[in-house]
Amino acid sequence: MKTRQIASALLLAGILFSATTARANINITITSEIYIPPCVVNGDTLITVDFGDMDAQKVDGQAYAKSITVPVSCTYYSGAAYVRVTGSQLTGAPTNVLKTDATGGNADILGVALYQGNGVNSSFPLTLGGGSNGYGYPLTQGWTGNGTASSQFTLTAVPYKQGGSLEAGAFSATATMSISYL
Repeated sequence: MKTRQIASALLLAGILFSATTARANINITITSEIYIPPCVVNGDTLITVDFGDMDAQKVDGQAYAKSITVPVSCTYYSGAAYVRVTGSQLTGAPTNVLKTDATGGNADILGVALYQGNGVNSSFPLTLGGGSNGYGYPLTQGWTGNGTASSQFTLTAVPYKQGGSLEAGAFSATATMSISYL
């Protein structure tokens, strides 16, 4: 009987010992995503540019230009600032010209050109799209307060005519703008 108890104890010890040594390695996967938060432009409120009444013969990409300065607040402000403007481009026009919702003969020739900074300067277009990095294009003009939480951005909008003669009528153009640091 004692031999049987010893054999049972040894068998039980062997089972316990083999169970504690036969543990499998478990992989642990940890995932996350680091992102760069966009800045808050104009307090997240609509930016409105009103050209008022315009003489159709004076629309030339220079006349009726309006500059506007908007506040920009950033929680992340390390590196260089980039601006992204998303909107429809007027077909055949430069990459900084928004298509308008004009009707009739104006539909294919009237746009709104956008520029960085105060004034119409072809050296500083506010180019549409995300650029090669998806965040837009470097802010090179009209940007004050670089590298700080509170900044300002000045942009200029101007009616743009691409050939032809304009007809009387209302129009508008829309786009979204974001500013981020990279």
